Amino acid sequence: MDEAAAVNVRRIFRMAMEGFGIGEIAPSLEADGILTPTAYWQSMGVGRDGKKTRFSPSDWRHSTVAKILALQEYCGDVINFKTLFKSCKMKKQIDNPEENRAVFLNVHEPVIDLETWEKVQKKHGTRKKPTTKADTERSIFTGLLKCPACGGNLNFHFNQGNHHIKYFSCCNYNRGKDKCTSTHYIYIRLDFLERVVLEEIRRLTRFADEYEDDFAQAIVGRSMKRLERDRARRQKELDGLLARVKELDVLFERIYEDSVAGKTSDERFSRMAKSTSRSREKWPEKLRPCGKSFARRAAKR
Repeated sequence: MDEAAAVNVRRIFRMAMEGFGIGEIAPSLEADGILTPTAYWQSMGVGRDGKKTRFSPSDWRHSTVAKILALQEYCGDVINFKTLFKSCKMKKQIDNPEENRAVFLNVHEPVIDLETWEKVQKKHGTRKKPTTKADTERSIFTGLLKCPACGGNLNFHFNQGNHHIKYFSCCNYNRGKDKCTSTHYIYIRLDFLERVVLEEIRRLTRFADEYEDDFAQAIVGRSMKRLERDRARRQKELDGLLARVKELDVLFERIYEDSVAGKTSDERFSRMAKSTSRSREKWPEKLRPCGKSFARRAAKR
């Protein structure tokens, strides 16, 4: 047994038995600088499979604590066939039902006793629940909502106890201080959001019905602003291209003069002329004539 790691496992189970939730256990471990399992293995020089974290070595996730509390292996047992492949053509593993797993009791020295483990399962329900149809349902607002504090996406969730309760929460909640500038829990009920959006649609509908001309003018005004922004962006790009063309004109004039004066070899001038011709083909149509005089001069030489 790795006693250094076993001490932390016992601490997690002890806090769970004392009534601490996963949301309290994880910050406690992080505050004391306890290494996460992945960071601990890395400190021992052992490579582990799985997703590598970008956060601090003591950044404990709720999912990590929940996984530790659910592992029956800490009781001294060995469980085989936890996952399986549906067929040889599918590379993705799926969870094998518990009744199809092979359990071997008292194989190695236990970290915690079986009674403690069973009490924790009843208290916290840390075993992974099967995926339901509700877990795969999407909302029309998915991908449109952002957290006002950190700008992260608001993810769509179901209440585990009551799937009729649907809500959005910040994806960066409890994911590390470098992911969000403030400690917060953005929680928006879907039914509340739908009422707000529906009322806004009704308000706009009433406005369009009562003030049709003003509404049409407002819509046209927004379109004109969008077009004006697009025109300004394109004009800025054009100005940059024109400035670049003027710089090339000056540069090519100097190269041509050096060629006439014998300061530049004919071979080098020819290479520069060919390069100019290729570059000119990539320019907008209106800008292409700017380099024709140099092409003619190169042809004559």
